Amino acid sequence: MRRSEIPGQEELKAMISRLVDDERLPHALLLQGVEGGASLPLALYLTQYLMCDNKQGGEVCGECSSCLKNQNLSHPDVHFVMPINTSKSVKGTTKDLNSDAYADERREAVTNNPFLSLQQWYAAIDIEKKQGFIGAGESKALRAKLALRAYEGKSRVFIIWHADRMNPEFGNKMLKNFEEPNPNTVFILITESPSKLLSTIISRVQRFQEQHYSDAEIAQFIAAKYQLDSNDAMNLAFRAEGNLQAAVKEASDAGDPWLEVFRDWMRLSYRRDLHGLFLWGEKMSSNTRETQRIFIESALKVLDRCFRMGWLDIHIPMEGEEADFYKNFSPFINASNVTGFLELLEETAFHIDRYVNPRIVWYDTSIKSVRLVHQGKKATASS
Repeated sequence: MRRSEIPGQEELKAMISRLVDDERLPHALLLQGVEGGASLPLALYLTQYLMCDNKQGGEVCGECSSCLKNQNLSHPDVHFVMPINTSKSVKGTTKDLNSDAYADERREAVTNNPFLSLQQWYAAIDIEKKQGFIGAGESKALRAKLALRAYEGKSRVFIIWHADRMNPEFGNKMLKNFEEPNPNTVFILITESPSKLLSTIISRVQRFQEQHYSDAEIAQFIAAKYQLDSNDAMNLAFRAEGNLQAAVKEASDAGDPWLEVFRDWMRLSYRRDLHGLFLWGEKMSSNTRETQRIFIESALKVLDRCFRMGWLDIHIPMEGEEADFYKNFSPFINASNVTGFLELLEETAFHIDRYVNPRIVWYDTSIKSVRLVHQGKKATASS
């Protein structure tokens, strides 16, 4: 990954390259990413820069043998650990499972989109209805690799993506390796939730913080990458609200997968269709807890936009069906019910996280949403 292919983060990229140039790179480091950021591309850049034979001015050459292998994710001394689970194509016991079972899927997914989200990764390996994890099978595989020498006689890099998904067994078994690694071995842990890591791991790594993206940085990046008009790019960046991965997804025509689900939910609530809401809840509850949490986060963003558009009269640039939905629905989200919706979804997330039966949770939430939608309608009619 070239430095120039990563938007923003200039201070962090400069610090990384300087540490490599001065041969002061820590043997275990933690990239603390922001939601929807570029922590994985930053790790790929660091790896390629460390191994590049002709690096110059903080940039990789892109032509040496190491660069070419890193660019297609085939370098024998670069190893990946990513949240996984069993699937239709990969079976067996979870205790023996490791990321190498999905090497081909990883190479394709990351090559096509280095700004990969966790949900996109789950979709790529067909475990959307399961929780990905980093377990004992990974530690066994990693320690076997650590017992070998580097194939090309240089540095070895182990990238642990979404390190907060590691279970205690993996973390405890890898502690000594993080503290006293083999020579020329670098561990790069990536997480958006460092508080979920074992404190003993946090104490053994040097932390690097990714900064939040501005609308201007996102707009400039997607305009150049996807050849968008500057106004279209700025509108898209505004809707992404600092989430680079969301902007990349929308720019590549993938769109927001949850807007239609939210729209159907609100329409059923408006019609007081209890049977339809029950079926909607059944479908929602069939997703993993992680997927349900992502929907809740998306729903909160939609509600926030609706409130700003309808009650605060703030213009949010949109087009097509999305614009029509916000225009028609935003008046129903106002001061009379916006707090109630926020509290309702926070309560729903609380119950989902604590393994309450999701079918009951979503049906209860849906019944309450009927009252809130009509509460907003009543306030609009009387204003």
